[in-house]
Parts: sequence; structure tokens; C-alpha cells
Amino acid sequence: MPEITLEHANRLIIQGITAAEAEGMNAVFAVLDKGAHLVAFVRMDGAWLASNELAIAKARTSVMLQAPTAALAAPVELGKPALHFDHIHSPGLLLVGGGVPLFDNDGNLIGGLGASGGTPEQDDALARAAMA
Repeated sequence: MPEITLEHANRLIIQGITAAEAEGMNAVFAVLDKGAHLVAFVRMDGAWLASNELAIAKARTSVMLQAPTAALAAPVELGKPALHFDHIHSPGLLLVGGGVPLFDNDGNLIGGLGASGGTPEQDDALARAAMA
């Protein structure tokens, strides 16, 4: 069964930190395995404390739904059906940019990465940069 290693998770976080520093941001990064369990976590100096839980929730959502959270944050349009996740029924899921699923070279899910520290668009860009 494919797994994400601590070494891989740490590489992703280092790439995310490099991207955040380039943007002048302080961010939090969380990497979860395919079971949505924490593998690696870092909060850059000066990052908001609230971003701790947000980064983990974004990573968890990307694992559970096997999709980038930015793609799940579509605006609600009147007269059209929309995804609805109530916190009571889906605790810990967050449909806002900053979470990306992680796949191995064969396309198997191995985990998810969450970034938090800016706007949803900035967090999405950091998460994607971490995977580059």
C-alpha cells in the first residue's frame, strides 16, 4: 500500500516555507497520510495560531474528498445544486483554498497537504508550490 514518508512530507514543507518566504508570508503547513493522520506539521514564526487548525482541516478535506479544496469552494449559484457540508455531519472539513491531495507516481492517494496563513487564493498557491 502506498504511503507518504516523513522524508517526503518534510520536503514538501520545506518547499512550502520557501514559497511563503518568497511572498513575505508566515504560514502553517500540515501533511497527512491517506488515513488523514498527521505526518508532519510546522508553523512558521509569526504565523496566526488559528492557521494551525485550518491547515490540518484543509489537508484532511483534500484527503477525504481526493480533490484540491480550492476546487470544492465553488460559489453558490441560485437555482443550482451545491455541495453542502455541515460541520455537525462532517467535522474537520474545510472547503476553502489551501488543501491539496497527494498522489504517488501511479496515481494512488498517499495523503494531503494543507497550507494556511493568507487568503484562500494565497494558501492554494502555497500548497501547490509545496508540491512543485
